[in-house]
Amino acid sequence: PITLARTLMDVEGATSWAILLAETEHTTDAVARFRQDLDPAEFEIIPWTDLADFYNKTVELFGKQVGIVRLLIALIVILSISNTMTMAVMERTNEIGTSMALGVRRSSILRLFVLEGLVVGVVGGIGGTAIGLVLGELISAVGIPMPPPPGMTTGYLGEIQISTELSIDALSLAIVTTLAASIFPAWKASRMNVVDALRHQR
Repeated sequence: PITLARTLMDVEGATSWAILLAETEHTTDAVARFRQDLDPAEFEIIPWTDLADFYNKTVELFGKQVGIVRLLIALIVILSISNTMTMAVMERTNEIGTSMALGVRRSSILRLFVLEGLVVGVVGGIGGTAIGLVLGELISAVGIPMPPPPGMTTGYLGEIQISTELSIDALSLAIVTTLAASIFPAWKASRMNVVDALRHQR
């Protein structure tokens, strides 16, 4: 009851209370529980996210920036891997021609180079994710000096939050972009003319 809350808080005439949670991610569950237990005719439960306009806009801005960075990284990976795979195809033109002359199907040549690209993506993705996890832990241990948030005068030390979802997302990005970058060079390799490939000189 509101009278008991006033007594416990040692205040008179209070019309609102701010409830702090130990874990922010429990906000939705807490709001649902309060709305279920309290009479909506007497109490209005408002989550902090509805009142934090600056926070919401900042998160939205950072989300767009991260999306742009992800796109740039994907383009860089695709161009780099595509160039690497194209060079690999050119260096192995004679081998490709010999394989085709011995009866290896074009589809097998295509699968071979796509598989190579997939292996590069998996190995590179695992290695990059592992390095990112280690660097994230080291940076978090030192702390990232942050300016005071709005309404406060004291700054704080930020840290990099690493989650399983983030690691899987990074690994998936590496694998998908590498696989996509391998398709065109692999297709070119499978479409080579056998005679021209056999006569190719490095």
